[in-house]
Amino acid sequence: MEKLIRQAITGTIMILISMTVWCQKGVEDGSKYGHGEDSLECLKNLSLYREYVKYGNYKDGIIYWRMAFNDCPASSQNMYIDGVKMYNQFIVDENDPVKQDALIDTLMMVYDQRIQYFGQKGSNLGRKAIDLLRYRNNDIIRVEEGYKYLEESIKLLKNKSPIPVVATYMTASYTLFQNDRLSADKVINNYSTASEIIDQTLVQDPNDDDALRVKDYIDVNFIASGVATCQSLVHFFKPQFETNKNNIPYLKRVVTFMVTLDCEQDPLYAQAAEALYKLEPSAQSAFSLAKLFVTKDQFIKAAGYYLEAIEKETDPHKKAEYYYQLGVITNSKLADPQAAKNYAVEALNLRPNWGEPYILIGDAYVASKDCFNDDFEKTTVYWVAVDKFIKAKTVDTTVIDKANERIQTYSLYFPDVETTFFYSLKEGDSYTVGCWINETTTVRSR
Repeated sequence: MEKLIRQAITGTIMILISMTVWCQKGVEDGSKYGHGEDSLECLKNLSLYREYVKYGNYKDGIIYWRMAFNDCPASSQNMYIDGVKMYNQFIVDENDPVKQDALIDTLMMVYDQRIQYFGQKGSNLGRKAIDLLRYRNNDIIRVEEGYKYLEESIKLLKNKSPIPVVATYMTASYTLFQNDRLSADKVINNYSTASEIIDQTLVQDPNDDDALRVKDYIDVNFIASGVATCQSLVHFFKPQFETNKNNIPYLKRVVTFMVTLDCEQDPLYAQAAEALYKLEPSAQSAFSLAKLFVTKDQFIKAAGYYLEAIEKETDPHKKAEYYYQLGVITNSKLADPQAAKNYAVEALNLRPNWGEPYILIGDAYVASKDCFNDDFEKTTVYWVAVDKFIKAKTVDTTVIDKANERIQTYSLYFPDVETTFFYSLKEGDSYTVGCWINETTTVRSR
């Protein structure tokens, strides 16, 4: 490799010495390469550093790169791209924090000089911020610095802001909020700006994987950050409603966040859900209306909209959620445990390792004890119910506490030893619970 580099360097020098010789550096007169000998020196340094970079020899290449960077800064935009590449590698390789800080500062200077000579301020500020926060996201002062670059970048680029810039902007916003450096209203405003940019990107390409991933990321973190409360959401979204009541992305954001935070009781949710359904009677808007009618205790209407949401939904995960929620109100509000079980089974067909539908089935069994006239038979529903609660926590660790609470409660309703003996049963025997349940279980006593 060194031989190849030497050959390339020799060829470059032979070309350069045949050129004119009066001198002035580009940094002095604003020209691309300078003049005379200085222009030859600039071209030589550019050529030499590029040969080293081409072969991955940044250690030697940086010597000539620095000369070109200092003497003829307007000579090549690629020089800045290569400089960023080299300094990023130097930063990664450096273990001394003091030296690493110096390298980061130099990297920032590379971006500043690129902006000075080649413009594209919005794009380059975004790149600068991403690199700064890549290395200094635990330093709140540097996070604040990077945030300012990102904010200016987005103001300049608006809806043309690159998706990585939008993602980093929101990450910095959440970090600053958690460190009391940014208000909740400002973060919500930033979130709205970021969402609009992503929405515009998805209008151009609905299958843009990066945009879809970042949309999910900023949505999840918006909720998790603690910025969003019912009060803060209403405070932020309500003044915008009249001018956005025909804006589908805006309405979807309102209903999604208000559902996530259980804010369906607020009148704004009703306004947004109804407006969204009118504009776009989709699975999501039907689900939003179902939630609305649940809050109004209009459970038959709610069930109708759940069924519509299920019919229109193509995402298995969401469809399972709709089946489950329909099952919950069918059992607890419409007093139809058999139908509730059927909905829970549909949810499990779509999400087999989800514990909540198993708990729902157990609850439906408990609600069915009056299916029997005999007091002993009434107690047998607790066997099959507890079976489902055990199954729930086996497949899904997130429901362990909920399942254990029910197991502890309903195990107390098992028949006693004398009763099972009276029915010629003993611990461990197989037993089929009748009525609509028709499920085989194991005899247990309290």
